Amino acid sequence: MTSTSRFQPNRGDVRRFRRSNPLAHIIRELPSRIERLAAELRCPPDGRVLDYGCADLPYRGFFPATVEYLAADLAGNPQATVLVGDDGTLPVADGSVDVVLSTQVLEHVSDPVVYLGECHRVMRPGARMLLSTHGFMTYHPDPVDLWRWTCAGLQEAIARSGLDVVRFEGIMGLTATGFQFVQDGVLYRLPRRIRPVFAGAMQALVMLADRYESDEIRDRNALVFALIAEKPAAAVTP
Repeated sequence: MTSTSRFQPNRGDVRRFRRSNPLAHIIRELPSRIERLAAELRCPPDGRVLDYGCADLPYRGFFPATVEYLAADLAGNPQATVLVGDDGTLPVADGSVDVVLSTQVLEHVSDPVVYLGECHRVMRPGARMLLSTHGFMTYHPDPVDLWRWTCAGLQEAIARSGLDVVRFEGIMGLTATGFQFVQDGVLYRLPRRIRPVFAGAMQALVMLADRYESDEIRDRNALVFALIAEKPAAAVTP
């Protein structure tokens, strides 16, 4: 595993960011989508939640205050209550977690197979994971940026870890992402004083394009993908 000090917008960030931010639309969309999906995690009030790559705990408020919240990250993050090992593994018992939360982490880890394997290992049978990561996105090292997924490739990676995908969604569809790429390709060639105006105009186009994108197209090609996966219940011996 590498760094998890990555882009993690929460509801407070949404209020603070201006429309001229070059990522204004996804900053608005991602937290609201994560919140909606979190409602499907079936987290019991006294459950155990693992935030695997917790950063500054942007989504802690989406879960009951009564849950045991395991904030896992690398050494150096003062918010972390569980330290991720140098090999990416966790000091968490097998089958002891009701929910795993992984938001904008997978693209930054050195070995996604190990990371997803740890998710599977610590989940109880029937437990659920909410994961978001990049489909299309420009390179953004923090300090590294290693992976991108197609819709099929991400679902294949989840399936190989032993989890069943029960919901899969694209966030910010193909047309909107095209406008985002045009903006990103031009923005830093412009004089500094012009950049906020240009970014504001482009983000308005991104928002408009995404509003009229069909769910079918968005779920196949998107800037960010989000999913819910479930660990199969243990087989019952007759």
